[in-house]
Amino acid sequence: MVIWRGRGGVIILIAFGCAVLAELFTRMAFTDPNYYQNHGWPKLVAFWVAAGIVFALRSWLGVGQKRTLIDKATGQEISLSSEGELFFISARYWPVILLAAGIIFLFART
Repeated sequence: MVIWRGRGGVIILIAFGCAVLAELFTRMAFTDPNYYQNHGWPKLVAFWVAAGIVFALRSWLGVGQKRTLIDKATGQEISLSSEGELFFISARYWPVILLAAGIIFLFART
């Protein structure tokens, strides 16, 4: 089960979409139909492109956006964040996670 908050669910769609596009590209560019599964660099490129897209969309994902509300009755300040999350991890950390995942898949053997 995928758990997200706000627009955090888009992060997994971006990563999955980049992986699918990388596989389609390698199928068109190379004659071996299993090239994507047998080599790590297409996965590295897919995760790094996904990290770049997530980083570029950080303001749309709500990174660093907070609203401070003041309760009229008590005068107490309440801060609300609209930052997206995926698997309980803030959207601000996902570009780094995707970069690391790309490096892991570069060296992982199937």
